[in-house]
Amino acid sequence: MSQSTATTAAKAPTTAGEYVMNKKLGAIAMLLSATGMGLVGTISRGATAGLADADKSVIGSFLAFGRMTTGCLGFLLILWLTKKVGLFRSTKLSMTVILGGVCIGLSLGFYISSTLMTSIANAVFLIYTGPLFCAILARIFRKEHISALAAVFLSLVFVGMLLTIGIIDFKNGGFVFGLDLSATSTEYPNKALGDLFGLLSGVFYGLAMFFYGYRKDIDSVVRGVWNFLWAAVATLIMSIILSPWHGVSTFTAYNWRWAVALFLVCGLFALGFLVVAGRNLPAVEYSTIAYWECPVAILCGLLVWGESLTPVGVIGGLLIVGGGLAPIVLDMMKRRG
Repeated sequence: MSQSTATTAAKAPTTAGEYVMNKKLGAIAMLLSATGMGLVGTISRGATAGLADADKSVIGSFLAFGRMTTGCLGFLLILWLTKKVGLFRSTKLSMTVILGGVCIGLSLGFYISSTLMTSIANAVFLIYTGPLFCAILARIFRKEHISALAAVFLSLVFVGMLLTIGIIDFKNGGFVFGLDLSATSTEYPNKALGDLFGLLSGVFYGLAMFFYGYRKDIDSVVRGVWNFLWAAVATLIMSIILSPWHGVSTFTAYNWRWAVALFLVCGLFALGFLVVAGRNLPAVEYSTIAYWECPVAILCGLLVWGESLTPVGVIGGLLIVGGGLAPIVLDMMKRRG
């Protein structure tokens, strides 16, 4: 999932004597970050090769814990290198910052398990329903206005979600409504649960985005440390509750190599470049580039795992991505116009 909202982008001023954004560097960093995040499903499958289906349904909590812990360590290093330890100590922690970290941790825990039980395309499409839930929460609790055009885009995301998880389907020449929780396949015997986990990852992603809307005064690196610290705590608790230890105990050297690759590539590498992108790109631009995660994940599913996309699934995915991207692109065009 893209985590472009995992840290609040630094509002880099452009006045004389202050930091000036390097947009070329920011764009390259965001592409690298989104690429690393798009590899989550593929690398997770390597880390869980040979595990029983029951173990795969809960192993995401442990892999997310490792990823978020590595990300936290990386941000602590960045904090030290940027000489912001004093700023970190003086910054007052608030409940919204804690909840933002907790929710992004739970989101990624469900997302990783989702990629192991359903298609990577379904998992990545469903986590990108997050902006829909964020908009609903902001409307209810912050009374934020939703324009008619924004409502149309959110409706597209909602319909795309229904198509992706199979609540709306097209069979035998007509539309079918309802969710068949017993639907399985040889390739994905727990597909219904995987889609449900994917949807939960979107719900928690939306909650995280909602909480990121508070305390925008906090420096991006400082917030990143707190964000991933609480995400690591949340995924550790998630692991204690779901108990993925049987699967972890059966890890071979091959599994551990892939797990470490997940922690480094999708954790430290992807999240580290996210900080660079947040400092050098306006929020609208890095949010747009963040959607690069979707084609990366889908291409990995098609080329590496031989997954196929159903026509209904393609339409659902396009509605989710299109509904999420459209307001960002329109905002960008408005700013440039």
